[in-house]
Amino acid sequence: MSGFPSLKPAFTVRAKIDPGWSVGSASRGTPLTVVPMVGGTVKSEPGFEPAVDAELHGVGYDYIRGDATGGHLRLDVRSQLKTKDGELVAMYYKGPMFTSPAVMRVLTHAEDMKTTEYGDSFMTFEFETGSEKYKELETMVFCAAGHFEISGEDTIVEYKVCQVVKG
Repeated sequence: MSGFPSLKPAFTVRAKIDPGWSVGSASRGTPLTVVPMVGGTVKSEPGFEPAVDAELHGVGYDYIRGDATGGHLRLDVRSQLKTKDGELVAMYYKGPMFTSPAVMRVLTHAEDMKTTEYGDSFMTFEFETGSEKYKELETMVFCAAGHFEISGEDTIVEYKVCQVVKG
């Protein structure tokens, strides 16, 4: 179909998260939960340029608010990357997450939590940097599908990120 964009695999984002903090909210309709991202990686898919091989630098945070209906959570993530060649890149992503039973078991750290399937979480990604090598990331459009991976005691958020390109 003419005019529709296509998706080009760009990179995989993996972030280890710690349990969230319920901050609440005195002035908004839904409470705020803050989830720390304490480690992770961003690795390009073969053929994507500019190729990114980076680790999360410092601590990032996932600011989460629930919809009034309780059917979705709204994520607003702020984090920093340090590439293997020493460049700093800010990484932001936003979007809705369906509050499926599997997702809620992970977010509440239920004893029976398990790795979830892709399909409950779709995000848009943005980047910001002063690096000449990675500045092109600032003008690209990205979307992603995510899921939770449970690995022993660790909870990992993984996103498969695609660049939106001409169809």
